Amino acid sequence: MKKGLKIFLIIAVLGLVTGLSTVYYVFNKPHRNVEDETPSYTMDATALYSEYSNDEEASNLKFADKVIQVNGEIAELSIDGYQVSVVLNDEMEGVSCALDSVTIDNHKSVIDALKLGDKITLKGKCDGFDMIMGVVFTRCFIIE
Repeated sequence: MKKGLKIFLIIAVLGLVTGLSTVYYVFNKPHRNVEDETPSYTMDATALYSEYSNDEEASNLKFADKVIQVNGEIAELSIDGYQVSVVLNDEMEGVSCALDSVTIDNHKSVIDALKLGDKITLKGKCDGFDMIMGVVFTRCFIIE
C-alpha cells in the first residue's frame, strides 16, 4: 500500500473514533439536577419582573440559565394532569413557571391544595423574558 493511503486511512479511523466518542458523550452525559442545585439568586417575583422590564439584556446576562428561587402570590394556576403551570403576582406582568413532572409526582397533595392568592416559593431555571408570559421559568420545583 502506498504511504499516502495508509496515512489517510489512519486519519479517517481516528476521526471516526473521535466522532463516535463525542456523540456517545453528548447523548449520555448526566442531566442538570435543578432540584438539588443551590439557587444563584433568591428574590420576590415582583423584583425579578421589575429587573427584566427595566433592562432585559442585562437581566438575561444576570439570570438566564441560572437556578433562581422566587416567592410570590399565585395569580394564575393551570392544573391538567401532568401539566401544571403557575403564574406569580400578576397574570400579565409576573413570573410564569412550568412545574417539573418529578415535583408533580412528589407533591401531588400540595399541588391539589393550591389556589389563587396562595403564597408560594418556587425554584427553577430562568429561561428569560417573554412579552406575553413575563419572566419564564422551566423545571420548577415547589419549596415547602
